[in-house]
Amino acid sequence: MKKVDIILKSDRKFSNSASEGLRGYCGNYFRNIVQFHNHLDELSFNYDFSYIQYRVIDGDLAIMGIDKGADILLEHIEELKSIKLGEEIIEVEPEITITFPTPEVTDKMYKYKFETLWFALNDANYKKYIKGEFSLDNQLRNNILEFFKMCGIWVDKRIVVSGEFKEEKIIKKDTEILVFSGEFQTNALLPDNICLGKRKSIGLGRIKRLK
Repeated sequence: MKKVDIILKSDRKFSNSASEGLRGYCGNYFRNIVQFHNHLDELSFNYDFSYIQYRVIDGDLAIMGIDKGADILLEHIEELKSIKLGEEIIEVEPEITITFPTPEVTDKMYKYKFETLWFALNDANYKKYIKGEFSLDNQLRNNILEFFKMCGIWVDKRIVVSGEFKEEKIIKKDTEILVFSGEFQTNALLPDNICLGKRKSIGLGRIKRLK
């Protein structure tokens, strides 16, 4: 697995919500490259994996590329000299880190923390969750399996997940959404700063391993 992490260094610090503006700017700037925005046109969405993802890490704007997204990001990132967020133009200097992590499912357990809120539920499983008929552990297991599929990694062992989650609420487009914070253990060895669940492209569900 090839992973490219780019920190866009500037003289500013940002909140996690700035990742959505970063995605919007890059999606427009690189509008002819579908992996930057996953839209086929104004009305049609590309339901492929999010190979390029946007986030804020320690107050810095950041972009991550996974698998084919890593090469696309490396090919084009030097074009990005500034970012426009709202009405403000921010000069940025990309700092590039290339790694080749080896995600795998093992016989050991590893502990992780959600660094940003985990968007776990869609409309259908939200109703099941409210009735007490839905397992967040199973949902997170499916999210981890989706990550392995995105990386083209075959999983030949069962993924085990056990977590402690706290309900939180955020507002998106005037809609209140139930999300979760918390920690979990799993036998999947995962890279830091990947995102799991819905809205991965703007940094929700970002994880970090606890040593």
